[in-house]
Amino acid sequence: MPKAKLEKELKPGIARFIARGRASISSDTFPAQTTESKSGWVYKRVGFPVKIGDSNSIYVQMMGGYSKRKPVVHVFNKDTNQHMELDWDLRDNEDALKNVAEFSFINVALERDEKGKLIRKRFLSELDAINYMNEHLHDGQEIYVSGNVEYQRYDGKISRSFNVTNIGLYDGKDNEEVEEKAEMRQTYLLESTALPRDWEKTLKERNEIVVNAFVPQYVGKENGKEIKKTLAFPQQFTIQTTEDKVDMMTKAIETLFKVKKGVVREIGLKNNIVHGYEKSTGKIQRSKQVMELIQLGIMTEEQIENEETIGDRSVDKVIFKMPLMNVDGEKSDFMLADKYSPEALIVVEDDEDIEENTSVFNEDDNKDEEANADAMFGGLFK
Repeated sequence: MPKAKLEKELKPGIARFIARGRASISSDTFPAQTTESKSGWVYKRVGFPVKIGDSNSIYVQMMGGYSKRKPVVHVFNKDTNQHMELDWDLRDNEDALKNVAEFSFINVALERDEKGKLIRKRFLSELDAINYMNEHLHDGQEIYVSGNVEYQRYDGKISRSFNVTNIGLYDGKDNEEVEEKAEMRQTYLLESTALPRDWEKTLKERNEIVVNAFVPQYVGKENGKEIKKTLAFPQQFTIQTTEDKVDMMTKAIETLFKVKKGVVREIGLKNNIVHGYEKSTGKIQRSKQVMELIQLGIMTEEQIENEETIGDRSVDKVIFKMPLMNVDGEKSDFMLADKYSPEALIVVEDDEDIEENTSVFNEDDNKDEEANADAMFGGLFK
């Protein structure tokens, strides 16, 4: 059979996040007034940390408004998935909303009724959602938040933001312990140089390696210039393991991340978002003086190990958790394909239009997906 032709133009992928934790809200979190730009854009922007456990957090944001020149809301038609403009004054009109796709709405659930059930509100405009959150979101509340991961480039630097599309009080059962976490589901692009040189040796010595990848990001405008293309932005993620699972992780890395020359692999991953502090991990090389103290009996091996792991270090990284799966009936496989030609990663600035992906990723936990991935690697991702 002839080989499949490699594609030369990138398509958008998955870029979603979910977090469960405690809202960190201060008196300055929500702006009292809207801001108006020189172009007549009237908007509000809010951002705040969601605390995950004792030492981690994720900073989430929401921003939106309307143009004075053309006051509309940008939405999608529920039947065709095509983009359409809705007059600003009709954004609460029930008849007009009947034609709007569900994924165009921002979902907020921060109140409870008399029976304790969450009251779910939906908004087409971030401006309205921010005003509602200002009244009902309070410091320390256990919340669930999800949305889109967006990457931007400015002055040669890549920034990443977590843009909220769903937020609500955690609706767990009474006395149920909340599993605080921050995760992202992301499409990555890998070349043959994605893995570091001598990665197997590094994994054995440090139980950790860093993978150099790219993410596909649709860019409408950049630095005032119209782009309208999906571009590849460099992003790293970290693979960690433990000493007893190095061999299994090595096999998993060879299967998932080792790419031959001349192709670009597209792969979907579920990763943990870590921003805060973590305990020092991996193997630590002890000095001659430390070894002498152990031999003299002044300090025990256990005491040294406790000292080696007690210190926290600042960290901001994305840690590989497991591959995403395509599950079709009774069949499942990795969300993985050697799909693109290397030239697809080269940024060529032009005005060529591409079709923007309008599908919405379901961020609900997929236990079948995790079980299938786990079975393929003998319990590595448990």
